[in-house]
Amino acid sequence: MQGADFLIIGQGLAGTCLGWELLRRGRSIQIVDRGEPMTASKISAGLLNPIIGRNLNLSWRFRKTFEAAAAFYEAREEELGVRFFHRRRLVRLFKDPREREVFERKRAEGRYEELLSEPQPGPLVPPGVSNELGGFEIALCGSVDTRQFLSASRSHFEKLGCFVERDCRPGDIEPSGTGIRCGDLQARQAVLCTGFHGEGDPHFHWIPFRSAKGEILEVTIENFSDERILNRGNWLIPVTAGQWRTGTTYAWEPLDTTPTTTARSVIEERLGALLPGARWSVQAHHAAVRPIVHGRKPVLGRHPDHPSLAVFNGLGSKGALHAPWCAAQLASHLLDNTPLDPELDLALRFPGTG
Repeated sequence: MQGADFLIIGQGLAGTCLGWELLRRGRSIQIVDRGEPMTASKISAGLLNPIIGRNLNLSWRFRKTFEAAAAFYEAREEELGVRFFHRRRLVRLFKDPREREVFERKRAEGRYEELLSEPQPGPLVPPGVSNELGGFEIALCGSVDTRQFLSASRSHFEKLGCFVERDCRPGDIEPSGTGIRCGDLQARQAVLCTGFHGEGDPHFHWIPFRSAKGEILEVTIENFSDERILNRGNWLIPVTAGQWRTGTTYAWEPLDTTPTTTARSVIEERLGALLPGARWSVQAHHAAVRPIVHGRKPVLGRHPDHPSLAVFNGLGSKGALHAPWCAAQLASHLLDNTPLDPELDLALRFPGTG
């Protein structure tokens, strides 16, 4: 069968990072994407944050994934001549006394060694930010403008002649003993990076999805500036002078890309609690569906019956952080049969047959 070495279905964070990784290793690719205006990858916060959730847990494999992500994005910036990765400090403000107690206990246990700013800044936040219970500043953190990264990558792939906008649905993919076919597109292998649409994939139908809708706002805030990311209930990420992105929400139905007044009210209420007295205006309101699978970690691997077909999905809300490291894992597995991390391996997590 003629065609590229790899057909990649989907140009979100998973498909884009995998495409770059395979090109770096000298393989030919063809990326197919349906060109949806709103996807989880395009509206992602793009946070690379080591301390997460109300229990202030360490993000899974953070040091490995952060180092891989930072190196990957900085290399892509140099190659593309576009800035989209920012090493930023993050201020986490406590929502209640319990969070403060959890932080002090885990800090005393050495859980956050080399992650926090030393010394902590004083004052922690500028005037206008609500800080009744205190908080802490994280030094090892960052953010990715995912829309900029994906757009610049698409332009690069188009120049190489390895991108096509088309709706190539999983059901249209035909694996055979000699490769993969999707309509007139052919390749030796294919990787499905279809996000939450993977829930209806007939090839990997046993993967248990638990996807969630999320909504964000783009806002301008009068007379307020900070180069850091702020987080208390909502994250607040600087974009340009006076321009910010804030969110997010979680909803399990309906799974669509329609912004809702309910989510907007929730986000604005949290923003008002963080910046009491501030004046802001909403410039845009976006919604998309995060691809989440059981266990809340990405899933990678070959189809058990069709080894020329593989999957890369389940990045959830941490796609910007996890996608580069996972892409390198999957590329090594597909090219050299290197074992996947057991916590990501499809065959170990969700064994099944077509």
